[in-house]
Amino acid sequence: MYKRNGILPMLKRNSAVKLAPQRWQDNAHDGAFDVVFTFEEKVFDMVVEDLCNRDHVLMKPVAIINLEVKDNHEEAAIGGRLTLDLCQEIDAIDSWEDKIDEIIAAFERHHRRKIVYTISFY
Repeated sequence: MYKRNGILPMLKRNSAVKLAPQRWQDNAHDGAFDVVFTFEEKVFDMVVEDLCNRDHVLMKPVAIINLEVKDNHEEAAIGGRLTLDLCQEIDAIDSWEDKIDEIIAAFERHHRRKIVYTISFY
């Protein structure tokens, strides 16, 4: 049943990408990020909440972006390509903080996907 439903191939894919499930809260020691992507609104909410509860020592901005992706092979591949496109658009600009609204709006129009995002601080 798991093979027929595609669960086993998805687990095999996941094990090739990461050693174990990752929790945002456990990665605080990794340092500050410019952009954080989530692919499920529930995870987006947890990341935003965690950043709001941290001490904002650096006052460094971070964009938290949620691109909703269903957990299956086809959607994961599409979501990966869309995320790469958006990363490249953000990276191509000197100051993403000044242009993030325009970048997101253009991305949503072009790809016909709704993105939820916010800015927080470290």
